[in-house]
Amino acid sequence: MSTLISVIDGGSDRIDHHPCPRCEACQLEVRYLGYPETRLATVHLWCNACLHGIEISRARAPEGMTVHPIKDAASADGIPDFVRHQP
Repeated sequence: MSTLISVIDGGSDRIDHHPCPRCEACQLEVRYLGYPETRLATVHLWCNACLHGIEISRARAPEGMTVHPIKDAASADGIPDFVRHQP
């Protein structure tokens, strides 16, 4: 969760400068899938090196973060089938 909080504070969709809490590789990505008009979304945070991450539903995307429309199937393109851990 602390990694996600630092991502939110940074306000960027690419967070390669943050190390993964599991493997310490700097290959983290975040994506918000939801409703751009309300900024309510499910946030996916994963590491491209070890393919572990978290998924939190009913999150409010901060200003500056892209909210990909959940109704557009292409919005999930590029999110790997990562191992989901409980936050």
